[in-house]
Amino acid sequence: MVPVARLLLVDDDPFALETLSGALSRAGHEVDVVSRAAEALAKLESSRYDLLITGYELEDLDALDLLARIQELHPGMPSMIITATASRESAVAAMRAGALDYLAKPFHVDEFVAAVQGALERLRRRATGPQREERAQASLGDEGPGEFEELIGRNPRMQRVYSLIRTVAPAGSTVLITGESGTGKERVAAAIHNRSGRSSGPFVRVNCSAFAEGVLESELFGHEQGAFTGAVKRRAGVFRKAHGGTLFLDEIGDLPVATQVKLLRVIQEREVQPVGGDTAVPVDVRLVAATNRDLSREVKEGRFREDLYFRLNVIPIHLPALRERPDDIPHLAQHFLQAFGKRCGKTVRGFTDRAVSAMERYAWPGNVRELENAIERAVVLATDEVIDIHDLPPEVKGTAGGVEGTFQLNTVRLSEVEEIVIRRVLTRTGWNIKRSAETLGITRATLYSKIRKFGLAAARTTTA
Repeated sequence: MVPVARLLLVDDDPFALETLSGALSRAGHEVDVVSRAAEALAKLESSRYDLLITGYELEDLDALDLLARIQELHPGMPSMIITATASRESAVAAMRAGALDYLAKPFHVDEFVAAVQGALERLRRRATGPQREERAQASLGDEGPGEFEELIGRNPRMQRVYSLIRTVAPAGSTVLITGESGTGKERVAAAIHNRSGRSSGPFVRVNCSAFAEGVLESELFGHEQGAFTGAVKRRAGVFRKAHGGTLFLDEIGDLPVATQVKLLRVIQEREVQPVGGDTAVPVDVRLVAATNRDLSREVKEGRFREDLYFRLNVIPIHLPALRERPDDIPHLAQHFLQAFGKRCGKTVRGFTDRAVSAMERYAWPGNVRELENAIERAVVLATDEVIDIHDLPPEVKGTAGGVEGTFQLNTVRLSEVEEIVIRRVLTRTGWNIKRSAETLGITRATLYSKIRKFGLAAARTTTA
């Protein structure tokens, strides 16, 4: 349990101050808020704080300059930066300036609170393990926000995933990863394992939809020799194979109800009983599960046990579909292009504007996996050093030159277009009001008025 802390929150966005300070207060912390760097410096002169949390772009001073001033006046003052303009350079600079964490917007309020709790916990552990903490900070500083473990994406939604992985990996809690097929759930599970205290132990994967019910129980829990026809020798099962490490249960939503009951018992008792065996065997495993189903709906419809759902959903991580982060498509495509070019021994440098446009317009129902397959196909078939639209699969290139946007022009209303445009700009900037107003060509006061008019703040799931 992280002790209650005294926090100073600095941001020039009143929405952010109200939302974030309220969440931290509900978590039991004492929070002071200011909107300018000068006010923060004045507060630090008169009061003691356990952690400073600041926006990256303040009106009177940016976060790095503020941290530099603070370190001159109050050496060792812990800090954390939140930003809507994530880049590798700024992330590394923030860590070098002494920031404990660098959290990219947009993010869910719960994720922000978890990041703050994680930073406070690292501060608490520093006294007992300073060398370990320094290694962890160096690791964070070496990684840019566009590339994390084997995950690639600069979109704020992916930055939110990266921040959450950093926070939850050391905790050891059970994690439930949700998202459509092909979004990279196994890579998230591997990243959690690699950054955990179990990284030197085994990382064992099993797809729960790949086995018939009877075979699945043997795969999970093991069996004794002669337990059933064909059981010619004893089998350990994946829980015992993952002892001391992490077990990744993919497609957990496909688990038969009878097996759900047995899995729940294993989680509760921390021991497995092999099929046909009389003796339970203790296991020490961190569980990470994944599904492309809506498990809360599965619970309501009686296909998934509610008690098991609560046991699995301790820390949820949701992966966005590729169509929800189209700005990442060119970066992913270039990454796959280089990988397959090297594998095929072909020199392929990039993509034409027409090819990039077609890829950005396509919905990618198969997500990152489908994009990867499309780029492999394009590299194999390419006759030039640049991938053009004719090298792409028919369903992808068929989107080029199609209907602009997603509006039916014979039915759309001007107010609907205005609301959609404002919402998209706010999302792209991570609800940075100043940048959003500049992008839209309106004043901040007008933007606040539009936000109230369309009720965007009430429906908002991310903070600024």
